[in-house]
Amino acid sequence: MSARTAYLDHAAASPLDARVRAAMLPFLGDDFGSPSSLHDWGRRPAEALERAREQVAALVGADPDQVIFTSGATEARNLAIGGLAAGNRALGRRITATAVEHPATLAACRTAVRDAGGLDLVPVDGLGRVDPEALAAAVGEETAVVAIVHGQPDIGTLQDLPALVAAARGAREEARIVVDAGETAGLVALDAGALGADALVLGGGSIGGPAWTGALVVRPGARLHPLIHGGLQEGGKRAGAEDLPGIAGLGEAAAIAAGTIAERTARMAELTGRLRAGLLSVADVRLNGDPDRRIPGHVQVSAGWVEGESLCLSLAARGVAVSPGSACTAHGGKAAPALEAIGLEPPWTHSAVLFTLRHTTTEDEIDLAVAAFAESVAALRAMSPLRP
Repeated sequence: MSARTAYLDHAAASPLDARVRAAMLPFLGDDFGSPSSLHDWGRRPAEALERAREQVAALVGADPDQVIFTSGATEARNLAIGGLAAGNRALGRRITATAVEHPATLAACRTAVRDAGGLDLVPVDGLGRVDPEALAAAVGEETAVVAIVHGQPDIGTLQDLPALVAAARGAREEARIVVDAGETAGLVALDAGALGADALVLGGGSIGGPAWTGALVVRPGARLHPLIHGGLQEGGKRAGAEDLPGIAGLGEAAAIAAGTIAERTARMAELTGRLRAGLLSVADVRLNGDPDRRIPGHVQVSAGWVEGESLCLSLAARGVAVSPGSACTAHGGKAAPALEAIGLEPPWTHSAVLFTLRHTTTEDEIDLAVAAFAESVAALRAMSPLRP
């Protein structure tokens, strides 16, 4: 491996800010008590739990009592879809979702309607955008839950949330609307109160907290049934002992993000502009997703006549960490659904790679990644049976 390295895989895992780690440490040591306890050992953990709830709520303009802590965005997605579908059976048995939802959301939707009902998927255009009129048309009298992803994790496209929520609400006022901000909270300003959704999914990674933490913000009266039973933690909506170190870290990360979001996103815009220009200077490379409305720090490209996982491995050998943008290996040759949803066809669907940055990324890392990308693409194309 090269002495120089570039870590551009922050959506998969990211180092914690020293302040976040410091907020977590007391609850791995002397402050080990349960926040549910009635004795002195539980006092500081209980205070930390509620402080974190306030910090997370403040980040997204919610009330603290609306925040339910989870083990991450995946659990929050499942709780939102499964919990609202179960709690609102009287509204109907159908779910409407966009075709570019996170795989965890789509899996939860299919599970929720498995025994009865159905799933209506709303298509997107070539940039991954959802048309509000198309969403409204897919919401019917039997639609109980509507799922809307804010930032698509593969291609990075940001949706026009106010327009989509208004369209779904106008089509059926009673339907429960879930907004998935698991990839965007902490990177894009959000106001849960103004948005008017019934549930908002949050993930620790985008906020800057531990990746194994997350939260679901639920509007009062939305009727959410728990998926994990056995205790009264989190208002009875998520049983089991709270991950107090992780939650304390998530709260601190939310407080940091709330105070620095504009500064950090401006820095990431500068860095991603530099990265995009370098990657797209290589012949037969295309940007996937909306070129303007994107998750900050997110760049996914497809390199023609190159297999995506091979490209990731070649970059890794040159000291550059990225993720494959296609699920071809994990799903036996099938392309990532989001790439198919925007109309891509082979070989573009199988040649995607994802670069994700943070504000701590350096220009040197960007330049190294661009040079390694050009070298890797050239080397792989020289031996590729895909190239015409």
